[in-house]
Amino acid sequence: MGNKASSAVLATIVALGAAPVLAQDDEIDVPEVAEACVSCHTFAPGEPALEGPTLWGVVGRPIASVQGFDYSAALRKLDGDWTPERLDRFLTSPQAYAPGTLMTLGGVKDAGDRKRVIAFLESLRPAPAQ
Repeated sequence: MGNKASSAVLATIVALGAAPVLAQDDEIDVPEVAEACVSCHTFAPGEPALEGPTLWGVVGRPIASVQGFDYSAALRKLDGDWTPERLDRFLTSPQAYAPGTLMTLGGVKDAGDRKRVIAFLESLRPAPAQ
């Protein structure tokens, strides 16, 4: 497995609840609320897209920018980067934020759950050089 957590292993870990996962040699606490993400997204660098693009490095990444992923017109027309604030609005109601998005998640209604998911997403990047 090396420095990459496979989707199958990650799905198993998430299904069991919050647990440490290795990604880029850092431990990540996967929140239980991220279980919904596992069915459509991968989390480790270099993993291929599934129904949705990889979430590795999503925070700070330009919207609809993963090479080779066929984004909906609704996301392609959005400008800017995925900031925690934008992710919060998107995750509250993907259809309200980007009408016509192909994301099937109905939304994460609880603000605390969204905060935990976004904190998890923020951790999905290489550790800063020391």
